[in-house]
Amino acid sequence: MVIMEENQGYSATLGSCGSGSPDPYLCSLASQYASATQWFGVTHPSQPNYVAIASGSTQGCTSDSCVGAGGYSTTDLGGQLSSAHIPWTAYMEDMPSPCYTGDSAGNYVLKHNPFIVFQDNLQPGACHILPYPGAAGLVAALAAGTAPDFVWITPNLNDDMHDGTIQQADQWLQANLPGVLASSWFRANGTVLITMDEGTDNSGCCGGAAAGGQVPMVVISSNARGKGNFATPGDHYGTLRTIEEAFGLSSLGAAANSGNGDLRYLLG
Repeated sequence: MVIMEENQGYSATLGSCGSGSPDPYLCSLASQYASATQWFGVTHPSQPNYVAIASGSTQGCTSDSCVGAGGYSTTDLGGQLSSAHIPWTAYMEDMPSPCYTGDSAGNYVLKHNPFIVFQDNLQPGACHILPYPGAAGLVAALAAGTAPDFVWITPNLNDDMHDGTIQQADQWLQANLPGVLASSWFRANGTVLITMDEGTDNSGCCGGAAAGGQVPMVVISSNARGKGNFATPGDHYGTLRTIEEAFGLSSLGAAANSGNGDLRYLLG
């Protein structure tokens, strides 16, 4: 499971843990499990980072409005999972209907949806991009016999730190994540990754290929428990590589470069 937050970066979140921290719940997860201190976005602004983590490339995207629904014909992670018959669901909070192709609706925006822009996720058949069902609905979906093996969650603009505060996003995590961590889905060697699209600076890693700013990356799993902070560098391409390795998929684009990071050893 991947939960994607927005914009605040490492220094304002996990870099500010301690008395008076704005995100005590996320800080507690970072302390209990594993937290990367050198993980980075690929670029600025938001949308190219979402495109990158889904496909191993920004696909030439340089703005928050560079592409709409189905704008890319290249293969992405969703298409890989579907082709391999691996059950998956991407939940978008406040999305008005499954596979909604509009640019925005309420506090949902297309630019924070990494899967809707790829044609391979809009083919006839089952739609994998769904409105977020809330904490109880998520737990029920994970407990079902048809539970997805891979889950992506984009909170809405108020709950992902984009428009709302860090405190509000932390409260959302505290309200929505405990049920997941108590579920049979997680106990059966599940993993939750909590990260962010971009930081507030232009820092990067991995040979200078990533310059989207330092971001949090918390890995929650049985193997990550008690690891605490680790300084191995990586970026969104390394996150994609990790997911593809976990499911036995080939690496897309820059995910093939191990120099972009690899978290596989921390997965459940």
